[in-house]
Amino acid sequence: MAHHLITVDKNTYESLQQELIELRQIVARLESDRQQTEQELQEQAQFLHSIWEGVDYGIYVLDVLDDGAEFRYVKFNPAILAISPIPLKPFLGKTIAEALPADVAHHYRQRYNACIKSGKSIFFEESFCTNNEETWWLLNIMPLLDTASRISQLVVTVTNITERKQAEQERQTFVSLIENSSDFIGFATLEGQPIFLNEAGRKLVGIESLEALQSINVVDFFLLEDREDMQQRILPSVMKHGLWQGEYRFRYLPTEEAIPVDYNVFIVKSPETGEPLCMATITRDIRERKQAEAALKASQHFIQRIADSSPNILYIFDLEEQRNVYANHELAKILGYSHEAIQQMGTQLLPKITHPDDWEKVVTHLQKFLTAKDGDIFDLEFRVRQANGEWCWFYSRETPFNRADDGKVMQILGVSTDITERKQAEIQLQQQAENLENTLRELQRTQGQLIHSEKMSSLGSMVAGVAHEINNPVNFIHGNLIPASEYAKDLLRLVELYQLHFPYPPEEIQAEIADIELDFLKEDLIKLLKSMRVGTQRIREIVLSLRNFSRLDEAEFKQVDIHKGIDSTLMILQNRLKAKPNHLEIAVIKEYGRLPLIECYPGQMNQVFMNLFSNAIDVLEESFVGEQGQIRICTEVLNSNRVAIKIADNGRGIPEKILSKLFDPFFTTKAIGKGTGLGLSISYQIVVEKHLGNLSCNSTPGQGSEFIIEIPVNQPESRR
Repeated sequence: MAHHLITVDKNTYESLQQELIELRQIVARLESDRQQTEQELQEQAQFLHSIWEGVDYGIYVLDVLDDGAEFRYVKFNPAILAISPIPLKPFLGKTIAEALPADVAHHYRQRYNACIKSGKSIFFEESFCTNNEETWWLLNIMPLLDTASRISQLVVTVTNITERKQAEQERQTFVSLIENSSDFIGFATLEGQPIFLNEAGRKLVGIESLEALQSINVVDFFLLEDREDMQQRILPSVMKHGLWQGEYRFRYLPTEEAIPVDYNVFIVKSPETGEPLCMATITRDIRERKQAEAALKASQHFIQRIADSSPNILYIFDLEEQRNVYANHELAKILGYSHEAIQQMGTQLLPKITHPDDWEKVVTHLQKFLTAKDGDIFDLEFRVRQANGEWCWFYSRETPFNRADDGKVMQILGVSTDITERKQAEIQLQQQAENLENTLRELQRTQGQLIHSEKMSSLGSMVAGVAHEINNPVNFIHGNLIPASEYAKDLLRLVELYQLHFPYPPEEIQAEIADIELDFLKEDLIKLLKSMRVGTQRIREIVLSLRNFSRLDEAEFKQVDIHKGIDSTLMILQNRLKAKPNHLEIAVIKEYGRLPLIECYPGQMNQVFMNLFSNAIDVLEESFVGEQGQIRICTEVLNSNRVAIKIADNGRGIPEKILSKLFDPFFTTKAIGKGTGLGLSISYQIVVEKHLGNLSCNSTPGQGSEFIIEIPVNQPESRR
């Protein structure tokens, strides 16, 4: 190879040398720039990776295939894997057609194509329900361009907006509750300009639409004569104390009608600053309540008239205050004291008017109520000084009426009868000679019957009146319990629907649900309404029994179903038949035959049944033969015109020496103060003398007793 020698002058060489140095410097700067660019790219990649890994919202990337005909999952950030209700890793590398159900894939394919078509980001909300839990997501689809400016990938960000959606739903629920409330609910500015009034409020005051609120002030809701009081008393009180509540009157704008309401108005304050924001009111229409109160007042007035028309003294005595808290007019009428004078005596009433010799007996009588049970009745005879200084005799029957929280009897209800004439007659009869013993016995029997008949007649009238008064409100309550039960079921069903569709309410609602024990409440409310309905039905049966039993003033023979009279009497005595702490429930066994209608005095026969059942219960409360006290009732037809009613108990029985005296007036085996000895005597007269029947008793000591009533089916023509 031939070598050619190139010669350059010095200047050219130096120039080339300088260019070589500059070229090396340029190469060094380019290398430095390259390294810096690589470092920046690494830092940017690391930054983007940290964002991808660290953001709390989900991100996933899709490849766009076949110009948007299909899409393939290529990447998921950790956040979306954490918040997704379903596992997403198996989706990597799969198309949406392979990963999702056909209808779901079609839905998302439409969303992705909309983004591709617009070339811009699009937002939409989606809800997912897994394991009965609803989750809301906000999705943002963003297109990514390749070097050819085509959309080759889609980036989708996912944000959990469940709390926001729940808050929106709760707000909608709150607004719906306000709008659908049956109470008047409204809001107004502090100056009194109405802001909102729900439908119930608009109906109450006669406003057709919310737009009509713009032309009125809250004072327009009140009657003209109340506005000065509203502006000078109530509104200043609201501004000072934050609320006012009480009964007031609203104005029905179209007719100027006055509407009584429970008015509750209060200031709504900012939760952040505590500054007043507006006024709010929750008001209830109480027209029905007012009408009910008026009806109750009229009913009480009616009962008061019944009490005042009674020939007996009716009173309520307070054991704590030692004074009467109520007495009808008969007390002042019999004693001769004015109502003011009785009130002035106060706690000294009993000590001042009670005979000194009877005071200890009265004190002992009152001490019985320290251990008295509900339904216990204690009677007492004592002398009382009248206003003219004379002494009269009272016969009182008293029972517990009101108790304190600890069960102590605080008040007693009593009925007193002026028995002065009877006591005077007794004293005179006791002074007669023994040769008048038979006459004395007859007089005693007649006198006892008259007194008992008078008491039973008064009791029957009062029981019939009270039963009538009780019947109407009980029927009203009983009739309304059915729709009340249906309403309760509807509301509980609505609550269950809310729980089904909104199973995770806010913590405040969850706390309230726990506090009120909602599950127990839902179960127990229906039971409670059913129990109330059973209770009102029970009251209706008792009222019917009282009305049947109270036919004491019927003076003519009537054809009646004797079984109904027996059942009515047992209904009245049901409380005494129930189990007590010291003995089991007394069982009643009915063996009714097929009886025809019996011609009798129904009220008097009920009185006989009452006496016989009461005596049997008294015996069984003390002792009985067997594991449980029993009363057995058998009825049968003896012949074509005679029936028998047998009432037997398994008590201790009656000694043979006493059997012959059972039906004598004033004969009793009970302790002093527990019986008058008139019950069986009067029963005997009713059956034998009034009905031409027979009343007898069979008893074996230690085996029980049986009373047998035999009466004709039809009375002779001469007695009708």
